Amino acid sequence: MNHQTTIRAHVLIPLSLTILVLLIGSILTIFAVRRDDITTALNREYGESIAVFKAMLATKTELMSTIAETITSDPALIQAMRHKDRTALYTGARPYLKKLSSKKITHFYFHDQQGRNFLRVHQPNQHGDIITRSSMRQAMETGTPAHGLELGPFGTLTLRLVIPWRHQTDQLGFIELGIEVNDTLNDLSILNNIDYLLVINKALLDKNAIPVGYSWVGKHINWDQFPDKIVIAQSLEQIPPLLHHLLSQKDSDLFRDKEWQTAALGSKHFAFRTFSFKESSGREIGNFILLYDITLQTSKFQRFIALTVLISGFLCLVLFIFTWRVLGQVDQTIETTQQKLSDEITKVSEANDLLESEIAERQKAEEALIHLNANLEDRVAERTRHLETATTELEQRQNDLERAHSELQIRQATILHQDKMASIGLLAAGVAHDINNPIGFVTNNLEELQIYLMRLQTYIELQQTELQTAATPESLQKLHKKWNELGIDYILEDFGTLIAESLEGAGRVSDIVKNLRSFSRIDDKEYKQADINECLESAIRITHHELRHKALVHRNFGTIPLLFCQAQQLNQVFMNLLINAAHAIDKRGEVTVSTWADEKTISIRISDTGCGIPEEIQQRIFEPFFTTKEINKGTGLGLSIVADIIRQHQGTISVQSHPGQGTTFTITLPLKAEVKDA
Repeated sequence: MNHQTTIRAHVLIPLSLTILVLLIGSILTIFAVRRDDITTALNREYGESIAVFKAMLATKTELMSTIAETITSDPALIQAMRHKDRTALYTGARPYLKKLSSKKITHFYFHDQQGRNFLRVHQPNQHGDIITRSSMRQAMETGTPAHGLELGPFGTLTLRLVIPWRHQTDQLGFIELGIEVNDTLNDLSILNNIDYLLVINKALLDKNAIPVGYSWVGKHINWDQFPDKIVIAQSLEQIPPLLHHLLSQKDSDLFRDKEWQTAALGSKHFAFRTFSFKESSGREIGNFILLYDITLQTSKFQRFIALTVLISGFLCLVLFIFTWRVLGQVDQTIETTQQKLSDEITKVSEANDLLESEIAERQKAEEALIHLNANLEDRVAERTRHLETATTELEQRQNDLERAHSELQIRQATILHQDKMASIGLLAAGVAHDINNPIGFVTNNLEELQIYLMRLQTYIELQQTELQTAATPESLQKLHKKWNELGIDYILEDFGTLIAESLEGAGRVSDIVKNLRSFSRIDDKEYKQADINECLESAIRITHHELRHKALVHRNFGTIPLLFCQAQQLNQVFMNLLINAAHAIDKRGEVTVSTWADEKTISIRISDTGCGIPEEIQQRIFEPFFTTKEINKGTGLGLSIVADIIRQHQGTISVQSHPGQGTTFTITLPLKAEVKDA
């Protein structure tokens, strides 16, 4: 029983507390969700109520405007106002006052041009005061009708419409109509099923004027009900006690709180919130307290919470009873298992005693074996040292052999490329020589043909002159017709053009042959002074067949001194870089060749707008046999040989590239490089 009590206490107490916490958390979550739902619904209702209130004010403004048009057109009123006859004006306006009263229009004024009240039709004894309300100032300034919700000097909150009164070209004054907002708020309360309180700051009102103003509209206002506010309109006969208490506090937090609160009035529950209330001019005059009857929602929610707690309590009780029974069965199982475990411990203890005696005998045997193995370990250690030494020497020899093999491959590749370039140079020199001779014949013959054409043209012109003198008109007409049919003028003119174009083409071929012979000089292996700009120009012309369909070549050659170098090898460097640039451009791009110099070096930069080189392989592009081209389209020796030639000239070459943005190779050559065996 002690085990059962302990286990059940350890399990059921935390379980009960956990269930209680979850239940309380669930109820609090339900309360929070309900509060959010009510807040959302109330905010939506408030927005709809404000929209309806504004629409009602607009409707009443339009009604007053329609009635005012009738009043301003009355000839009797026009005549009375023109002659400043207050008695006649009042007599003519009284029938309109009855009609306005039936429309709940409570205020009817006539003002002069300066904004001074001339006649209050609803209070004829009060006149002569200057009207300074916002609607009056706006009508006087703009000369157009103005309306707005305004607090009057007697504390009445009125929707006012001020209309400039003109007859023909004369300005007679102003007509003002007004409707008490209380009636509009009552209509809104009935229409939207809401309740409200409209409170005004006492600081804006005159205590002595309040009874007078509200006596005109037949209402009584309790000035001393609250310390700093006065209730001028309310839909409830009695204010809820909590709200009454908050209003009774001076500078109450009620008017700063932006959240919905709840208050009870008898058996009813209300949700209320305070909103600032402003005139049409923007001046804050008080607060509008909106109340919604949530009695039905509160009752439903209370029933829901009670039902939830009841069902949850029943389920928790069932779970508690079930857990109590299960733990009792677990305790019985644990007691049986403990008895079996005690028996097993006794058996294991006996086995351990037997095992300890066997371990003692085995330790004696291991000591003897360790003594026998001591000499064997020394011999194995010595043999291991010999093997490690031999392995180290073998690895060193293998590294030397691999390094020598690599150097041999580089030298073989360089020699092979140089032999290939020498063979290409011999072939190019022979081809250039064979082309140069017939091009010379063609050029000389074209020049002689041009001289013959000039002589023939001179003779034809002389012949034309003689024919004009000696031949008959019939012969001249016949010759002229034949001349036109054969197009002799076009032939003589085009003949010269054809010869000029042929001479230009022969000149171009001659220049190409000259560049080819200059580029392919195989006997020029000595170091001598060379113009790097000329070498670059020659390389550009030689690779023109690769570049012309791929790229536009820009030359930014600077003023540089002559360089002591092997010009033929540098030509090979420039040609390899230009061909690589052409291969890197997919469709159409640009290649820019720039040179500049300082006191110690000459620099050459070759840039392209091609595909670029990934950063991870930029360190390997100068390795022999490394290539990014497809199989059978590159040997991987071009940039390796370029780097080798630059090193022979004691120079450096670097690469900057970004995939998709192009590649730039920069070569720097010293002006006084040491001469090495090429």
